[in-house]
Amino acid sequence: MFIDRRAWAVKVGLAVALVLALVTTCGAAKRAVRSSSGKVSVPATILNGSVETKGRAFYASKLPEDILAAIRLGRPANEVLRKWGNPSRITVGTTQSQGPAQNVSPTIPGIPYTPPQTNTFGGGLTAGVGLQNPPMGGMPGLPGMNAPCEMMPMPNNGGPVSTLTSEEVTWTYDLQNGITLEFIITDGLVTQITVGGQGPWGLSKTHTGLQLGDTYKLVLWVCWYPENQRYAGRFLRTSYVNKSRALYTFLNKKLVGITIAMVPSELM
Repeated sequence: MFIDRRAWAVKVGLAVALVLALVTTCGAAKRAVRSSSGKVSVPATILNGSVETKGRAFYASKLPEDILAAIRLGRPANEVLRKWGNPSRITVGTTQSQGPAQNVSPTIPGIPYTPPQTNTFGGGLTAGVGLQNPPMGGMPGLPGMNAPCEMMPMPNNGGPVSTLTSEEVTWTYDLQNGITLEFIITDGLVTQITVGGQGPWGLSKTHTGLQLGDTYKLVLWVCWYPENQRYAGRFLRTSYVNKSRALYTFLNKKLVGITIAMVPSELM
């Protein structure tokens, strides 16, 4: 049987090309899977300016923030005492928040987050931003912890509401490295955590890989555009509370405060 060598070479060449195309496609698919894991590529121009730049890894905010300063939200208050000992300051009060009747939490898209509607005891970097008299031992220029505060209103879907009152204790820690911690304890559970300072500090790192000392541009690059942002005095607050329960506070475009808190439905 006569074989046309030229035709055979063409067929072999086409087969090899097909195999190479399949291999390339599979490799691209694997790379796509790795990128879909949530890791965010950050250019050097975006990372430049942060207090710490080496050995950093960043991830998309797929999960709500639930741990800060080595303490997890919703855990018993004793875990804070075991980790950090006696607080530098203790503030005791009550929190009143409005919610639908029969303990049904309002339903809003995404991950809802609303601190108590009225609260004159806690707040820290979340709400006291812009106050002119920081506490003794705190970082100069940072907002006062435990000051009268302005909270975000709780959304209401138009149904009947009831007022919920809970005992609230705020424990503030002034660490020797210049970092200030604030834990809000509601009925014995950690419901809000704030870390403040110049950074860097490893225990201020979020699930996204951001930490104190990072820049405004880096936070927006990793977390995308915030739900809202506004100035209070010299401090800029950017909110990702619905997306990831996090609120970031900046001074001169540097991250000096990170706050996370439990959602209203978890407090009822």
